[in-house]
Amino acid sequence: MNYKIIVLAPSCGGKSSLMRYLREHTDLQIAETDEEVMKANNDVWPDNDLKNQVLVPQTTKEIISRKNVIYFASYIPNDLLIETKQKGFKIVILEVPLKILIERNKKRMAEENYDDVSPWFSGQLDNFKELKSKGITNYSINGNQDIEKVADDLKKFVE
Repeated sequence: MNYKIIVLAPSCGGKSSLMRYLREHTDLQIAETDEEVMKANNDVWPDNDLKNQVLVPQTTKEIISRKNVIYFASYIPNDLLIETKQKGFKIVILEVPLKILIERNKKRMAEENYDDVSPWFSGQLDNFKELKSKGITNYSINGNQDIEKVADDLKKFVE
């Protein structure tokens, strides 16, 4: 079985739920930006500049050297996404409408004491739209389905 997949989704886009589901129901190798950044920074959350300028590129380069992996992120620099594609990765976007992202954000803030991530939504969605228009991404999955269906759709890219 071979698979090299990048899954891009905005904040509140379902990455964590999908990762949990895949970890519980499959033997697929799963990695996620925040987890990798924390490991690379001695389990200390970095400021945004360190995270985005240094740690995300560093950890992404390590991830793309792996043989089999599904890597979840909300942001990877475009040049690294192009490199991942050249190295045989499939780049998938989880599509979730802004209205749903806002609802999920409110729920997470109320029930799980999360910070408000809604200020990032527009930029993330615009970036994904640009990636699609430039042909950098390969596929889109409706991220507003039952988690089992999203997982089934994603597993179709595992060969």
